[in-house]
Amino acid sequence: MSSRWSTLLMDSADLTHLPQVPIGQVSTHAESIFGQRLGPMALYRRWETQQWEAEAVPLAPDREDFDALPPLIRTKIRELLNTFVVGEYTGLDLLGPILGGCPDEQSLIYLGTQVADESRHTVLLAKIAVDLLGMDGDLRSMLPLIWAEMTEAHRELSVVEADLVRDLAEKPSDYGRWIRAVTHFHLITEGVLALNAQRNLIKGLRHRQVLPGLQAGFIAMARDESRHVSYGMHALRQGLHEGHHDAVMDVLEHCAPLAVHIEQRGTKETAHARRTARELTKELERRMVQLDLPRTSIDHILTVAARPFTPPGAEPADA
Repeated sequence: MSSRWSTLLMDSADLTHLPQVPIGQVSTHAESIFGQRLGPMALYRRWETQQWEAEAVPLAPDREDFDALPPLIRTKIRELLNTFVVGEYTGLDLLGPILGGCPDEQSLIYLGTQVADESRHTVLLAKIAVDLLGMDGDLRSMLPLIWAEMTEAHRELSVVEADLVRDLAEKPSDYGRWIRAVTHFHLITEGVLALNAQRNLIKGLRHRQVLPGLQAGFIAMARDESRHVSYGMHALRQGLHEGHHDAVMDVLEHCAPLAVHIEQRGTKETAHARRTARELTKELERRMVQLDLPRTSIDHILTVAARPFTPPGAEPADA
């Protein structure tokens, strides 16, 4: 009974009740949605029932909790939130060509909802930066500072994504280019990186029983993300069925190592970066299995992703 009730709660709870959703259901919710293999219109109908307001997320009471945390924990939360500030803004900026190049009317209707979600997430992250982190609310001045603090792999991954979307914008009717952009945007950025980071942040906050406003906002974002990734998986399975296996594999070969080593700074990984790499590798494998990729293709990408990452311009680390 509790499992069924909490699953329904995750789907329908408002901002006030989201921090009360059992953490096990928060952690498994996206996977349960992916397993249903919903199409664009089913995802659209879910979107209609799962609305929330970014400005209504109660963050002011969280500031006292945040200031009382140990400095190291505050730093880790700040670093993670910074990546989301950049990620949600660039997601909003880059989604337009994916919307414009989508192959059918149902996808157009669904992707319109994702544009609205990305706007809401951008507003929420700006609000978090101001109310919780004490930053200037001007995105134009905030973003370059955050960009400079990101890891080399994260910056390179963002540049690759922008290049793929720019290529699509030049030829919006090129289905192969659209599949490449969706592979990066929906599979790598959202399906591997964002979902993993959201779950880890929520778990950490729930464990310490702090920052309920931030928990509410990130659970709401994770619920939105389950729809976004579900659509991406649907679109990529369709693309693979229509013969675009090489396009998907090309993006995965290039981007999987960057995603897996996203926390690495310099040429040597810390214990935290290695632990994150293991988590992200498992996340990546789950997504590829859900795409119905051949096992040989999955193993190839996992082998490529496991190779040591050397930042551009750096000397390889000693073995």
